[in-house]
Amino acid sequence: MTWRKWYKTARWQKLRMQVLKRDLFTCQMVGCGRIEPNTSQLVADHKIRHQGHEQLFWDEGNLQCLCKPCHDKLKQKEERRSFGP
Repeated sequence: MTWRKWYKTARWQKLRMQVLKRDLFTCQMVGCGRIEPNTSQLVADHKIRHQGHEQLFWDEGNLQCLCKPCHDKLKQKEERRSFGP
């Protein structure tokens, strides 16, 4: 899919860093709030899945900072819900 290439662009790297700074390098998952200075352990997560929709992908308001453990748990839960038991 072409949208996967968007993650490799300078534009995405800039947007990702804007989101991490805006959220003060703090996981936005309710109940977590982990502050992580190592940006490789943070994810700029899309709140609403973009599914290749360009406007949703690049919308800063649709992004939040999550620590990798919360992101990975959240995504696993979403995928299980999507695909059923």
